[in-house]
Amino acid sequence: MKGTGFFKKHRVGFLLGSYLTFCLLSISISTKTLVLRPKEIGLSVFSLFQAGIGSVQRLFSETIDSIRTLKTLKQDYEQVLERLRYYEKVEKQYAALEEENRQLKEVLQFSQSIPYQSIPARVIGKDPQNYYTTLTINKGSLHGIQRNMPVIAIQGGKQGLVGKILQTGFNASIVQPIYDPTSYVAARLSVSRYEGLVSGSAEEKIYMYYVKRFARMNIQSGELIVTSGLNSIFPPGIPIGILKAIHAREYDTSLVLELDPIIDFGRLEFVYVLQMQRGNP
Repeated sequence: MKGTGFFKKHRVGFLLGSYLTFCLLSISISTKTLVLRPKEIGLSVFSLFQAGIGSVQRLFSETIDSIRTLKTLKQDYEQVLERLRYYEKVEKQYAALEEENRQLKEVLQFSQSIPYQSIPARVIGKDPQNYYTTLTINKGSLHGIQRNMPVIAIQGGKQGLVGKILQTGFNASIVQPIYDPTSYVAARLSVSRYEGLVSGSAEEKIYMYYVKRFARMNIQSGELIVTSGLNSIFPPGIPIGILKAIHAREYDTSLVLELDPIIDFGRLEFVYVLQMQRGNP
């Protein structure tokens, strides 16, 4: 009862003291907070700055690594391309050697089957002074080649007439091909047996002239034309070309036959010069 009366009696003083104490504590806490806040702010700013520097360093490092990787990949790519070009070159050389080997085998097999003695030779050029109507081969008089010897070749397993020797040197000879306008070969249709003369033209085409007009009823496109052997230069039976077309005008007494030559002169590489003076069957 005494305590309660004391509280009531001094209630105002007690409340005033309590308020003052609360104010002092609030001021103390606020002061400490104000002292600590700049440190916290500085620490936060420094942390952000440090994180930014770290990000930049990582980005720079990753960029350098990417550049090095790209450089390495580029070098590897160029090496692969160089190796690929090398292998392509080797493959082409191998294909060329394989084709040449095939041709040489074909030449050897064919030379053994010819019923005449022959001299194999390679075409080494054309004569620009004669409008490219002549061929040059790499064999001459030192190899037994003489003027007017017949020249044949084989392509795709088929034998065909090339022409005749026009001129000889020691190690080379000039061949007059059948498409030369001044070349004439006695020929015959292999089935209907009509005869004529095969000659060339300015367009490097070959025609068979002086075929009897009435032969048109008995000949047809696709018939083979061969040498007739009616002169002393070409042996009989050598294929010349395939009948392609028949040309005739009303007032002409003979036919003109257009031929597809057996030999593709644009691909001609090897020929055989026949020695008709020796080994005739």
